[in-house]
Amino acid sequence: MEQCFTAAYELVRPLFWNSDTHNFAEDISINKLLAFNKKHNGIHVNDDKRLVELMYHNFARDDSRYCIVPLSDNNRNAVKAFSNIYQMAFDAGTGDSESLADAIATLVEMKRSRPQEKMSADLASIEADYYQLIQKGEELQILNNNKERYAHIKSSFEHLNAKIMEIGKQHAILSRQLTKQKSTYTSSHQQASQDLSEAQSAHQVLSNQYNDLDKKQNQLAGVITQLKNTLDATNQQIVTAQQVMSEHDSTNADELYKSLNVDHQQLAAEQAALSDSEQTAQMLTQMVSQQNNHRQQLDKKKTQAQNIHSLLLSQVAPHTADVLVSLNADFADVAMNLTDAHHRVLDDFANFFTTDSDLLAFEDLVLPNTQTQAFNAEEQATQLRQDIEELEKKIKNIDKKIKEINLTMADSSGESRRKRLTEIAGKIATLDTHLNALKRFDIAMEDLSKYRAELTDKQQSQQAISDELKELELQKRQTSQRLNQAQSKKQQLEENSSKFEFYDTGLKQISKATNHQYYSEEDIENYEVEYVQTHNGNQLELDVAQINKLIAQAGDLVTEQAYLKSEVIDFTKEVPNERVDTFKEIQNLVQMGQIVDAYNTSFTTLAYQQNVQTQQIAEHNNIISNQLKEISDAHQLLTDSIATINKELNTHKISNLDQVRLKLHRHADFNHVYKLYQSYDVTQTKLMGREFYQSLISYVDKHASKRTGLLKMRDIISKISFEYQKSDGTITDKSQSGGTTSTITASIIAILLGRIFMPNSSFKMPIIIDEIGDLDDTNTKTIIECIGQHGFSAFCATPTQRTSVCQSVKRWIHVDYNVLEHVPQVADCVLNIMPEAINFWGTQEDSSSELGLDDESVSNHDSSSSDSSNKESDLAIHRTRTSIDSHEVS
Repeated sequence: MEQCFTAAYELVRPLFWNSDTHNFAEDISINKLLAFNKKHNGIHVNDDKRLVELMYHNFARDDSRYCIVPLSDNNRNAVKAFSNIYQMAFDAGTGDSESLADAIATLVEMKRSRPQEKMSADLASIEADYYQLIQKGEELQILNNNKERYAHIKSSFEHLNAKIMEIGKQHAILSRQLTKQKSTYTSSHQQASQDLSEAQSAHQVLSNQYNDLDKKQNQLAGVITQLKNTLDATNQQIVTAQQVMSEHDSTNADELYKSLNVDHQQLAAEQAALSDSEQTAQMLTQMVSQQNNHRQQLDKKKTQAQNIHSLLLSQVAPHTADVLVSLNADFADVAMNLTDAHHRVLDDFANFFTTDSDLLAFEDLVLPNTQTQAFNAEEQATQLRQDIEELEKKIKNIDKKIKEINLTMADSSGESRRKRLTEIAGKIATLDTHLNALKRFDIAMEDLSKYRAELTDKQQSQQAISDELKELELQKRQTSQRLNQAQSKKQQLEENSSKFEFYDTGLKQISKATNHQYYSEEDIENYEVEYVQTHNGNQLELDVAQINKLIAQAGDLVTEQAYLKSEVIDFTKEVPNERVDTFKEIQNLVQMGQIVDAYNTSFTTLAYQQNVQTQQIAEHNNIISNQLKEISDAHQLLTDSIATINKELNTHKISNLDQVRLKLHRHADFNHVYKLYQSYDVTQTKLMGREFYQSLISYVDKHASKRTGLLKMRDIISKISFEYQKSDGTITDKSQSGGTTSTITASIIAILLGRIFMPNSSFKMPIIIDEIGDLDDTNTKTIIECIGQHGFSAFCATPTQRTSVCQSVKRWIHVDYNVLEHVPQVADCVLNIMPEAINFWGTQEDSSSELGLDDESVSNHDSSSSDSSNKESDLAIHRTRTSIDSHEVS
């Protein structure tokens, strides 16, 4: 933006207007204006900051005559606030609700007193601090685990640094290489081509190996996924079987299977028997017989239990009891009183046998079909009790079934039979599921171990391939480096023919900067051998980059040993350090030294850093508290500012309203952030959860400045609406009439502008009020008075002339009476409104002579209502509906 400030208006006017022809000056031009400005010692400003200072903030200085609007602050925020507020006059009839929010937010932002208040909390930075603290704790642990490793790297670096040759030696080597290149260019180019071909071949071989292994690893991944799915299915079978065993209080799947299979067979038999009456009767007979048999067995078992101590095997020696029960298990149920003779015979007989192995042996002769069994009286008693309980349970079940069958046979309708058949079918279906799970239990247990072993084997194979891929990746990088070097060398050789002159000039500059001394051929050869030995077989290459680097740095050490570089790179990736960029290529010795030094500080101050960690966490939480309080304070300041505006707005009565209030609507996400501030305890010494920061940062991402990352007052406001209180006490937010809305808008503009201007400044500034003729007389008077009390002039427009409007504003013009007599220089600028075209209300003292008006241009209305002393009166434009309505006013 460019602006000239020069002489008084009377001197400047002829540059734009020809009073004789009543037309614009014919030779208007920038050059003419600049020449006039220079002649009168004017100011030519093209600096935005200086222009803002002159136009808006130099009201009390020597150059104050250039001030257009005396704002309280000399900055862009103040100008932006003024622009937003003034824009409201043009948006009043467009339905735009953003201008008011923009104006108030910018005005409040400008008026905030402390530097800290001019910005909201940088929550993104606070979140970054949080993650840094988390990372710092992890770094401290890693440092503690890598002390010896770092000592090794540091020792290796110092050893390497001692071997690096001085820049003068490098200059000698490069000078000798240049001489050789000039003389052996053809042979060198052929060798470079051969090296490139070999490097390409080696790289291709490694790439093929890598691709084959990668394919194999992908196949293994599929096999592992399938094994995991099979394991899950097998586990589900085992769980089902275990649930069935748990339901039946059993730990042996085979025994439970047999037991449930018996139940299944019985249910199937009952199902078949219930198919007709004859089979039902037969089944009932069988059950009665079976029940009698069970009762007999029960009586026998009870008798044995009562005579448990009179059992034969309980009275003999343990070895004798084991031999007898191994020969025939029925000895366990024999009860009789033994005499001494019995004891001697039985013991002598038993001594012929040995029970030391799984098979019984007679006089050292193993009986292959006789298993050794151990007799235990307590177990025998326990087994008797279990048998008794099982028999009682069976008797009870059979009694129940007999009753059910009797009821079924007695039911002539057949309903009981059908109901029982349905019940049996359900039980059989359930038993089928349980029997299948039990049948697969042992197999599933074996398969589970087998699948787990196979999965472990595949995972180990996968890890081995992964390790091999990593090794190949390293070899590929090294081969790629070799390939790049070969390509670069060949390209350099091809380009060297045009660079020899540049090399000569550069080497001379290096020689002068380093005070190069003469070296013999033997010395240079020794230097070359030493350089290759200390740089992992790499020669010092003559190229443009090397020459430029030596010229610019004059002493910088650039080459490093590949093995140590690899170690340092791996170390920096595994041991993080805030001063080390792991993605930055290590190009010279200085960078490597910086890395070693950076880690040296970390390792030597490790104990101190651990002690500081807790203190930093406490400070971090305190910062969060302070930063979030800024949001609360900003919200309070905005609320207080709107309350003050509401108070001043209601000093004038508008239409039939008792009160008009601005109502602040905050963004929903700001409300969420504000609640977070109130809900979290930031005085604790532990770091808060990640969700705390994520909630805050999501608000910042949405509302913060993309350039600075800071929040603004405008980010708090969702919108600002009007709330009206009528004379009957009712409150509404519905839109009022156009006249009432215009009155409120003009009043707010006047109030806001009054707050932005420099204190104690006095000047008249127009506030635009369109369609003032639509207002009633009361609102017309209210709006003019409100604007006047705040030090402004009303600039109004209306298509219809009304006496009350003329009486309130005092001055007015008819725009369509002032059409240019000449062809306009600008097509849309067809009007020419001069001071003599202004009409007045009442009598104006000396106004006719001052403005060049005749008596006919002054309206003859009631002079009692005129204000002859007000030479800064408001102005109304009367727009008649003519053919020039669509043009601009000049």
